[in-house]
Amino acid sequence: MLNQFIFILFFIGQWYKINGNENWLEFIFDNNIENSSKEFFKTTSTSQIWAVLVAGSNGWYNYRHQADVAHSYHVLKKHGISKKNIITMMYDDIAYNKLNPYPGKIFNTPQGYNVYEELKIDYNGSDVTPENFLAIIEGNKEKVKGGNGRVVESTENDKIFIFFSDHGSVGMVSFPESILTVKNLNITLENMHKNRRYKELTFYLEACESGSMFEGILSTHINVYAITAANSHESSWGCFCDNDMKLPCLGDTFSVSWILDSEIENLNSETLNKQYKIVKKLTNQSHVMHYGDLNIAKEFVSEFQGHKSTVNSLRNVILQRTKIAELISNSDKQDSRDIHMIMLEKEYYESIDTDNEMKAKKRYFKAIHKRKYLKKFVKKMVKHLVNDHETRHKVLQKLQNNGVGNIDCHDEIVTFFHKHCFNFNKNPYVMKYVYVLSNLCDLEIRIETLKNGIFEVCQNNRITNII
Repeated sequence: MLNQFIFILFFIGQWYKINGNENWLEFIFDNNIENSSKEFFKTTSTSQIWAVLVAGSNGWYNYRHQADVAHSYHVLKKHGISKKNIITMMYDDIAYNKLNPYPGKIFNTPQGYNVYEELKIDYNGSDVTPENFLAIIEGNKEKVKGGNGRVVESTENDKIFIFFSDHGSVGMVSFPESILTVKNLNITLENMHKNRRYKELTFYLEACESGSMFEGILSTHINVYAITAANSHESSWGCFCDNDMKLPCLGDTFSVSWILDSEIENLNSETLNKQYKIVKKLTNQSHVMHYGDLNIAKEFVSEFQGHKSTVNSLRNVILQRTKIAELISNSDKQDSRDIHMIMLEKEYYESIDTDNEMKAKKRYFKAIHKRKYLKKFVKKMVKHLVNDHETRHKVLQKLQNNGVGNIDCHDEIVTFFHKHCFNFNKNPYVMKYVYVLSNLCDLEIRIETLKNGIFEVCQNNRITNII
């Protein structure tokens, strides 16, 4: 019997070598392990997929976030997720914005289709809040305010897919009027696991420093797998920015990469890990990261984005993959933090020798002045709180940890700064310096001392709209 088994292995090995696979043992056994994992976790006829799609920004210059979410809605529907199982949050001030040259339409790629058509929005305007978002994914109807009241009504047999696209910073993401901290997000995910609100959950997050929402904090034992557009130290990037449609950046590189990949692929044969690698390669300005239970990455994407197969042949998929790579590679990409400023600069130079020149010039140089003021302000605040020169330098230089170190202090100080110093939603560029607040927390200064010091420096601040 043993000799027969050895002979069969030898025969299989020769066949794989002939076909160009030298690592045939690794290929056989790795595939068997991954396939067995995928079979074990596969959804059954009694389970469902729920999806929550969130664009956390508003304003014309943030066009791309709502375009990402609208496009993702169509992709999930295309792959068979019922619209009754998709909950969408977006401010909805883009399609009919007075600056939109295509009223009632939103595009996520150049010359692409109108992703606003047949889009179902459950929460818009002032109902797009972190409190509603957390209540929705927890399935808590009593806590939801506004919108149509829909929440994720999942069981312990169901799988949940969350996609969030917006501005962010170290340990926080933004909503139109508020913020969500890393502490509150992870507490909610742990509570959902404790209360058996899902079998598994996958979270795709598009934001600057998005890795900091999970790095070193997301448990590997609560069946959650997260992919982020960037690590804990860097910006994410917008794409299709210099388009000929007279529109702002149409999308975000990470978001467009996974959405276009899912749009063309047979998701019943592509694993989450494969999609992660494809998106990581396409998103080459930032470091796409993944966290949590990495065993979930062995499962097919269809387990979270829908089981309905595409009609594309393998040859057609390969051709479309090449086109997507070229499309994204050739697109004009911009650091998310600088997109608004770049657009103001473009408007200024395009207005020269026109009636709008002085207005555009004033907007552009005023924005530059405010950024310079903010930089000086942050230095002043740190100097007020930290006596030692060398320590001050470290605090200002860069994020000292991989992710958020003191999660409790971070939550209190960032929220306090948002309420009493600079509102992040009205001053999005201020988010660039949240790492400083995180570093201050790591110095183990008493929270009340930090709050008092910040308040003393902030109380005379009258500058706003720092973009």
